[in-house]
Amino acid sequence: AWREHGERASGVSAFGRRRRRRRLASVSASKASKASGAGWARSLDDKLRAKSTTTRKLPAQEEAARRLASGIGATICVRTVLAPLERVKIEYLLNRSALKPEALVRSIFTKEGLGGFWKGNLLNLARTAPYKAINFCAFDTYRGFVIKAFPEGSDGRKIGTLCAGAGAGVTAVLTCFPMDVLRTRLLTTGGKAKYGSLIQCVKTMYTQEGLSTFYRGITPALVSMAPNAAVYYTIYDGLKHRRMAQLDEELRVRIAATKDTRERAKLEREYPSKTVEASNMMLFGALAGVASEASTYPFEVIRRRMQMQGGRSSASMVFGREALRRMTVTLRSIVRKQGVRGLYAGLGPSCIQVLPSASLGFFSYEMFKLLFQVD
Repeated sequence: AWREHGERASGVSAFGRRRRRRRLASVSASKASKASGAGWARSLDDKLRAKSTTTRKLPAQEEAARRLASGIGATICVRTVLAPLERVKIEYLLNRSALKPEALVRSIFTKEGLGGFWKGNLLNLARTAPYKAINFCAFDTYRGFVIKAFPEGSDGRKIGTLCAGAGAGVTAVLTCFPMDVLRTRLLTTGGKAKYGSLIQCVKTMYTQEGLSTFYRGITPALVSMAPNAAVYYTIYDGLKHRRMAQLDEELRVRIAATKDTRERAKLEREYPSKTVEASNMMLFGALAGVASEASTYPFEVIRRRMQMQGGRSSASMVFGREALRRMTVTLRSIVRKQGVRGLYAGLGPSCIQVLPSASLGFFSYEMFKLLFQVD
């Protein structure tokens, strides 16, 4: 009443008084709306953050079993599809074929038929299925320890991821190396005629060369696998989680902008993102695979050549100073006879094989993990 009396005294019209009241009411409503919106946004962020951290935790043994099953299933699918490329790579790497790729393919088909491209595939699956399964499972397990120990984005998290990749590779090599030696012996020219079946090969090698021969060449394998796996997993894991963070942010914005309650509830069930798009998953796997393969390929050549060396073997020839000396001698022999190019013999077919192998491998593994409901 006092304000109206003052306004009348100052000559303010009734229309001006009503307009001023509406303006004041509008400002008050705007402030209340902003406060309410900010509060809702904060509650949404808190809700999504809480949802992302409350996932169903499996027992450690069941989690490891599901990861191993995912790795085995993925490896069987991918290796069977890519067996012909593996056969061509072996011909260049071990049998030192001088034929061009198309001529080599014709030669294999003429001599052995279509089945020749899958020669040794069962043995390869017996080696690679547990190898890749242990590799994938070990990395996910070691990375879980790193995630618990270091915060997101810290240097400790990055270094820990590198170490988790290296540790996964070393764990898989130590576990599965004997099968790799057997496969190498049987696939070389004359291997089948000399050793016969897989069981006979094991008996012959054990009788003539001793137990340690099944680990011949493991030193360069360990030396190469640690950086190879570190590069492989770090690149893929980094690219994958960066993309998942982008997808989570896009999803959060969509949730905040959605007014329909039912649609918002549907989007909230999708948060956080379970995985990235299939195309990006395969691209990230291919990039990681080629980078890791090219960076450590000379060790692959040295390892294969050392596995082909016969004679009695001892533990000192497999591990330690003597193993490093033999590795150095093999390196010098390759460079002297074939030049530096000899250290990259078969790199082309190997990278061609790695591109689909790494991309399909990670894609298959992620799909099997979703199937078995394991992170």
